[in-house]
Amino acid sequence: MLVRELAVDARESRRNRRLNQRTLAIAGVAIVLVAILAAVGHLGFFHTSSKEGAPSQAGRSTVPPAPKQVVLPFEVGDPDGVAVDGKGDVYVADSSNNRVLKLPAGSDRQSELPFTGLNRPAGLALDVSGGIYLVDAYNNRVLKLPAGSPAPAELPFAGLSSPHGVAVDRNGTVYVADSGNNRVLELPAGSNNPIELPFIGLRHPLGTAVDDAGAVYVTDSENNRVAKLAAGGTTPVYLPFTELNFPHGVAVDHNGCVYVADLNNNRVLKLEAGSNTPSTLPFTDLNFPYGVAVDNAGNVYVTDFHKRVVKLSTN
Repeated sequence: MLVRELAVDARESRRNRRLNQRTLAIAGVAIVLVAILAAVGHLGFFHTSSKEGAPSQAGRSTVPPAPKQVVLPFEVGDPDGVAVDGKGDVYVADSSNNRVLKLPAGSDRQSELPFTGLNRPAGLALDVSGGIYLVDAYNNRVLKLPAGSPAPAELPFAGLSSPHGVAVDRNGTVYVADSGNNRVLELPAGSNNPIELPFIGLRHPLGTAVDDAGAVYVTDSENNRVAKLAAGGTTPVYLPFTELNFPHGVAVDHNGCVYVADLNNNRVLKLEAGSNTPSTLPFTDLNFPYGVAVDNAGNVYVTDFHKRVVKLSTN
């Protein structure tokens, strides 16, 4: 009996040793596997993080945000000319209420500027010093309100007949679309003698603009075209806008892109610099768009017959 018990104990001891060895081996393999998996996961994590954090990758395209249309919080009767300064402050000629309004960037409260005795204010422009230029259409005059001044002064344009658009270049030269006389006038800074520019065959010119190179643009509304006269030029060219119907406002940005309010087609067109094909901007529900302006960020502002000032934001 004792021998049998000793034999059993010996077998149990050998079996336990084998089990312990097997357990240790399995545990060792498990530890190795855990270490390998941790290393793989560690490498995969850093590979993914590096990929996501890379500033750029070949073949990846950035989709620009879709333009967003908003109605600015102006209370207006019949808005016409519109302008925007470098800070994003927006100015509007409220034609039927004979006033000029300003809406500071980010504000929902408009203020009235100190223009008095107006009769159907129309075109509006700003100079680099913050001066405001206004066409007082039915009074046949052009006014300038210098920055910080309590009152405007009348510029020496004589013989105007229902003027409408106004623009000013970086040198302070002022351009006016003298609609009733079918001409565009230029008044150099410091001069008292306007000059008629050599636009040909105009019929009711309305909007006018000037680019950074000094070229002048005018909407020839009854001829349904947009004319451009290079600085110092003697012969205008006609931009490739087609199927216009009484174009009204015109603007040009610092990249040379031209914007036109196509009044009776209820749309705003953009012609990229160097292009022959205008595109229709994605404004919705426009009703007889009048004035158009563009800011330094490429946002476009339009006044329309819905008594609105609409902004199409590009960012």
